[in-house]
Amino acid sequence: MKVKSRYQKPFVMGVICLFIGLIVYMEGCSKNSMTPTADNTGDTVQLTDEELQGGVNGTINLQTGDAFAQPIPPMLTADVINFKVGRSFFHTNWVTAPASTQAVDGLGPIFNTSSCNSCHVEDGRGRTPFSPTEQLSSVLMRLSIPGQDPHGGPNPEPDLGLQFRNNAILQANPDGQVYVVYTNSTVTYPDGSTTILRVPAYQFKNLRNGHPVNFMSSPRIAPQLIGMGLLQAVPEATILSFIAANNAKNDGIKGKANYVWNVEKQQVMLGRFGWKANEPDIRQQVAGALSGDIGITTPIFPAASLYGIELTLFGSLPDGSNKPGEAELPEPFFTNTVFYTEALAVPQRRNWKDATVVHGKALFVQVACARCHNPEMKTGNFSDVPLLSNQTIHPYTDLLLHDMGPDLADGRGDYLASGSEWRTQPLWGIGLVNLVNNNNGMFLMHDGRARTIEEAILWHGGEASNSKQAFMKLSKADRDALIKFVNDL
Repeated sequence: MKVKSRYQKPFVMGVICLFIGLIVYMEGCSKNSMTPTADNTGDTVQLTDEELQGGVNGTINLQTGDAFAQPIPPMLTADVINFKVGRSFFHTNWVTAPASTQAVDGLGPIFNTSSCNSCHVEDGRGRTPFSPTEQLSSVLMRLSIPGQDPHGGPNPEPDLGLQFRNNAILQANPDGQVYVVYTNSTVTYPDGSTTILRVPAYQFKNLRNGHPVNFMSSPRIAPQLIGMGLLQAVPEATILSFIAANNAKNDGIKGKANYVWNVEKQQVMLGRFGWKANEPDIRQQVAGALSGDIGITTPIFPAASLYGIELTLFGSLPDGSNKPGEAELPEPFFTNTVFYTEALAVPQRRNWKDATVVHGKALFVQVACARCHNPEMKTGNFSDVPLLSNQTIHPYTDLLLHDMGPDLADGRGDYLASGSEWRTQPLWGIGLVNLVNNNNGMFLMHDGRARTIEEAILWHGGEASNSKQAFMKLSKADRDALIKFVNDL
């Protein structure tokens, strides 16, 4: 009887949550059927329940520093438990093996950070260094040399691999140190007003064994993690339809899909995560971050990356990986961590009815920002988190690659992505980034160079050049209205 009473309350609560969730879902379906929807071409300002950016089931109404770290609201009791287990590993500070508790050891031997949360603080964005003498911490450097790996991906640097890691456990040496120095560039609007942009320059120092700086590199800041499960649930056909819609307009805005290697499925698949859409799904994205950033092995990557470090000490194979053993984050804990990332809710918009915000939304469409930052799409069936299935969402992305011009180019290819092509960043939640970052700044674009939404717009080039010029020609009041709209997302 004691065992039965222990689980009786969670079971009852689960039934109640399911009943409430079904009512909310049915009300949402009824409401959606009566509301005009976007035409998925970025040319309309009519949106379905636009304040519910993550759909009926994927949106949470919260405006605090914890706004990015919440589960989707109608989650059942068993899923809440899995979510909390995953969250615990997301916040875990991993330590050097062997440790007194085997659940959190295995750090490194070379790494960037000791926990997921140290870069994605409360599931938010990373930051750039506050001074030229501070090393990069939540901005990592992708590395490669000319050529491709056997699956068409970037070609690893033989001694450093695909990622520069500036920390190591006591028994090893890090790859070296990397810093960023900024110079100022002034942008002048047609009306005479000016804005200052930061232009980054990266410096590698004290590389292990005197290694020369003769590789390609690409800085990547840690992005906010909200809504990733919803983006995983968008059908591939929907994403590809945006290419056809853009091509039909023949105005220079194109977009293309990246196709990347899925390690688990051993096949090429559509890329949709990462700054260059270089990861096929959330499982591989999470496993890759655990491996590259922290040095933690998983069922997907059971061998640690040990390029160029002490081979005899760590039992490395010639290709830079050690002999696979038991994963340091094994099942089911790895799946719990993935589930945590999939089930993070998207914050609701705050002032979507404000007259200036509504005007800014119309201007956002008018200058064609919405062509790439697509306002609306619908998820399909998603077995990992069924509650995220069939949701009308407003991520403001098309998940495609776009050429952003030479000023943002890193010169490093990533599968089908060229050095100047980047995935359209989702804009949902952008207005809460500074709050989640404890008011330390926004750090926008792929390397965090833009401190404000205005700066981010002014960095756009390539396919977005006409949109940037149209924005610059707006009156100051209209520019402020467009920015206020974006800040409400």
